[in-house]
Amino acid sequence: IIVAEPSELIGTGVSVGPEYVEAATKCVKSVNPDILVLTAAGIANGTDVYNTIIAGADATGSSSGVARAADRPAMVEEMIAAVRKAWDERH
Repeated sequence: IIVAEPSELIGTGVSVGPEYVEAATKCVKSVNPDILVLTAAGIANGTDVYNTIIAGADATGSSSGVARAADRPAMVEEMIAAVRKAWDERH
């Protein structure tokens, strides 16, 4: 698994865009299609998670989005549900 994140977005709450997700995934997969790509940075909620997976990432992650949430357990559940929904739609 390779983590791809633009450092200027880490912790900002400004989510990585689909263009970055697509480019990073394409680049890594061109080297080896079996490498999983976790694209993150600025992932603040379930919508960001969904959009990142739909754009082509195999996974995403969030630290500050969970840490800053008013209800951390609810945010984790929201993000997990978003991963499942996006993954199911892509596959």
